[in-house]
Amino acid sequence: MKKLLLILPLLATLTLASAQTKGGTTAKAPKNAPIVDTTLCSKRWDLVQVEEWAVASKPKKKQADDYLWMTGDGKYNLKRNGEAKAGTWTRQAAYINFTDEQSKEKFTYKVESSEAKKLKVDYHVGDMHTLFYFEVK
Repeated sequence: MKKLLLILPLLATLTLASAQTKGGTTAKAPKNAPIVDTTLCSKRWDLVQVEEWAVASKPKKKQADDYLWMTGDGKYNLKRNGEAKAGTWTRQAAYINFTDEQSKEKFTYKVESSEAKKLKVDYHVGDMHTLFYFEVK
């Protein structure tokens, strides 16, 4: 009888732990699923600094009004090197993938760091890496 009284609470604990594990599991997103990230959205990110070949500088004259604007529904507007672009975006891990609506050009920004009002991205074409520093003003 004493053995039964010792085993019964143990069985109850194991049953409860097993039920919590089975009922508490959540479905995980597939490994390469796009990230729904709205922390960068609905903000006008103005370009404040450009870094090429480890040399940081203020934006050049044609970059003076460059910015990035992304919305939660996957749309974007930006001006890069004075040229306006608009289209769609998705995010996977640290990469924001853009597709231009008119030209169908695809390009990627790698998010190096982001804060509430600061964003640093790496834009790379061939061997050339350009770091863009944006701020919300």
